Amino acid sequence: MVTAAESGKMLKQILQNRFHFSRRFFRRLREEQRVHVNGNIIYYTSRLTEGDTVCVRLEEDKEAYLLPQKIDFSVVFEDEDILIVDKPAGIVVHPTLGYKEGTLANGVAYYANERGESYPFRPVTRLDKDTSGLMVVAKHAYAHAALSKQMKQKRYYRRYVAVCHKDVLVDKGMITLPIGNSPTSIIERVIDWENGKDAVTHFQKLASWKEATFLSLTLETGRTHQIRVHLAAMGHPIIGDSLYGSSEDTSLLSRQALHAKEITIFHPTHREWMTWEVPLANDMKILLEKLNDRIF
Repeated sequence: MVTAAESGKMLKQILQNRFHFSRRFFRRLREEQRVHVNGNIIYYTSRLTEGDTVCVRLEEDKEAYLLPQKIDFSVVFEDEDILIVDKPAGIVVHPTLGYKEGTLANGVAYYANERGESYPFRPVTRLDKDTSGLMVVAKHAYAHAALSKQMKQKRYYRRYVAVCHKDVLVDKGMITLPIGNSPTSIIERVIDWENGKDAVTHFQKLASWKEATFLSLTLETGRTHQIRVHLAAMGHPIIGDSLYGSSEDTSLLSRQALHAKEITIFHPTHREWMTWEVPLANDMKILLEKLNDRIF
């Protein structure tokens, strides 16, 4: 609905001011006649008046087919633009050569089909297979573009919790070690002072024991395996992380003790900040109970 402040402005001005469409997406809207004013298609230079109704259709052609499969994950929030999910550990985000089925993408396809919907799988945030917690999935191209832009501009907030080896001796701090690709592995990342990309991780101690520390962590950058690499480089690898720690850790936890607990984004169409938080994964709760009871 056009407001009094927008009355007299051109349609294209109102759309740009409200939604900040990219030039490419704006061009698609015009070419495919996806914008209607009071039920009619009008010129983008037409001036609108207060009370006019503007409708923008954001649906798009389907991408590559995904086999719908019932997968174990929880929906934390959903509207016409985004899906906020709580991903359990052990689930790959999208199909790869090694995981062609049984991924979160297959699960989202099943979830959508059950509700009579269909949309491409467009994750805005990603988690490693064995990291649990919150992820943001966009339902259409505009939401994905707007939220991806937030990620690049660092206009968002993500908080993780982790249980790492040994007592971290300071209550809080910042790790600023550059991260690059390993010369011997396509999966592993390393601290690379010459060619690595800047990476900044903030941490705060939540609890500690002689053999472990429970940390809250926030990121200024989003490098692959950033928290895992940074903590390992500081001599505090995450418990259960066989890649950057010890394979013997699996006796304590069968995956790395890392959980995406909280996320805040600026909603692409509501134009307001929204925050979601989920409880700690059960296996990490059990690990903390073991630490409190000193039974290992």
